[in-house]
Amino acid sequence: MRPAILQLDDALLRQPALERGVRERGGRVGAAQDLGPGLRLWTRAAGLEALRSRLRDCLPLGEQAEVVFAGSGDFHHVTPLLIERAIERFGGDVTVLHFDNHPDWVRHAPGRHCGSWVGRAARLPGVIRVITVGVCSADIGAKRAGQGDLSLIDEDRLDLFAWASPDGATETRIAGQAWPTICALGEAGFLDVLDGAIRTSAIYVTLDKDVLRAEDAVTNWDQGQASLDFVMDAVRRAAAGRRLIGADVVGDWSRPIYGGDLVARILKRGEAFLDQPRRLPLAEHARSVNEAVNLRLLQLFAGIA
Repeated sequence: MRPAILQLDDALLRQPALERGVRERGGRVGAAQDLGPGLRLWTRAAGLEALRSRLRDCLPLGEQAEVVFAGSGDFHHVTPLLIERAIERFGGDVTVLHFDNHPDWVRHAPGRHCGSWVGRAARLPGVIRVITVGVCSADIGAKRAGQGDLSLIDEDRLDLFAWASPDGATETRIAGQAWPTICALGEAGFLDVLDGAIRTSAIYVTLDKDVLRAEDAVTNWDQGQASLDFVMDAVRRAAAGRRLIGADVVGDWSRPIYGGDLVARILKRGEAFLDQPRRLPLAEHARSVNEAVNLRLLQLFAGIA
């Protein structure tokens, strides 16, 4: 796979070894920091259209599948644009493999919020299914699961394999469906289940590093419990014998800068205050930890044909 960096914040600007590795593999760097503040956390339709146009200019479609490093998890709603590009180039009937500590399936601001993009991605032409892996946040607990777009389950568009259930059960039960947790299956057992759940010959991988335990990544959100080794093993297993048509990686911590009009900036600051950890990490520590993860992921995806 050919690597690329999409600069929406300064997180990846602070990772020179990653940029060097991307360029050494024939990859590209696309500048979009001017759009980043307006896109951060959520945006309006015009914001996504501006990014779509910028992608055509700075990261035009090539002959190879691409893995795009895109900075903070606050930008996870750019993923549907990247999936659309990959399907445009390589065709449809794709399973989206989604690693995250959150289901990203809320109903408000559909597709334009970093917590609402899964519904849009699952309904893109050519996407057969989204398989979400690693969630252990309260978003899938009995008290909050109803905030999600449960029609994704009714329409058979989504599987959700939590790392552990916030309710302490060995399976996750939502909208009449049940999936065993990874903890209950064991990591090796889960990889067998994952392989069987992928019903297409092509996959797209999207990875938010907040799925990882705190020692493996530093993000703008609460961390999950998966190890980097487990996630890499899952990607390899999913890609074995299948076409990987694209991938993206978010979840690098960056100090948030919010754009848009005054009301938008106030709303975003309020949302971050309520939803995100209030203790800020040391910037150099975050950079060092995340760059090491990104370099391993760069090597992983570079080795997948």
